[in-house]
Amino acid sequence: MLLRLCVFAALIALLAPLRAQDEPIHMRPEFALTFPLAANGDEVTVKYPILINPTTVLKPGMVLRTLYILTSPDDSDGAGTLAIAHQGSMEQAYSRDVPSRSTDVRLPPGLAHELENYRRTVWTVPNNFVLAMAQYPTDIMHLIYSPTGHSQDITDERFIFFDGLMVGSPDGHVTILAVEKESKADNAGLKAGDDILSVGGIPTNDDLRTFANSYASTKKAAFDNEVQSYQMSIRSPGQSPRTVNIPMPPSLKGGLMQGL
Repeated sequence: MLLRLCVFAALIALLAPLRAQDEPIHMRPEFALTFPLAANGDEVTVKYPILINPTTVLKPGMVLRTLYILTSPDDSDGAGTLAIAHQGSMEQAYSRDVPSRSTDVRLPPGLAHELENYRRTVWTVPNNFVLAMAQYPTDIMHLIYSPTGHSQDITDERFIFFDGLMVGSPDGHVTILAVEKESKADNAGLKAGDDILSVGGIPTNDDLRTFANSYASTKKAAFDNEVQSYQMSIRSPGQSPRTVNIPMPPSLKGGLMQGL
């Protein structure tokens, strides 16, 4: 218990200055309290599948290792560099020259050292994640996890919400877990507990990846056709399905035309 309190105290000292720089995204209910963390012995996983960005579904049994935000200046292709950096063994991933199938990518020394520290870090209790989620700026927060549980199989992902929606599958449906305050989804009346039945007329089929694909194709079509909103069919608990319209951002062409 004393050791755990010391860890918490160290984390608080590390994270406190971040409040002055940026804050987490505020959601209803709050992100840190909603994320379905679960203890599995000395590992941390999730209670049920959850979509953390348009391509990544976390599932029970996957091992969550740590959360972080970059403090070292990144290079011009930070996303690509991070993807390569977490491939292969520890020595391969953080050598100064990182091998790639097509080219050699050189990590800046400061970034390489910082990422190595994060890669070696493994939090063993859910409360560490809860504390970090409550403090870190959510839109620049990274999760390092292992899809298989093996220490050499490590993935680095960013959290990206769907127009303010955090979506998971606690009971076999595509369900809204939390809604970012004052987001497009919040202004459209979507709430935690609503099931998403379709996006742009494309059924989700109670599958998170199908929802992500439907969302991506619907948003692309709306952008290409310069429409002002797209439709989402939802069902609130105990109610009949209904359709909501979620606004699209103004297009460049539309903005220019409005200025003429």
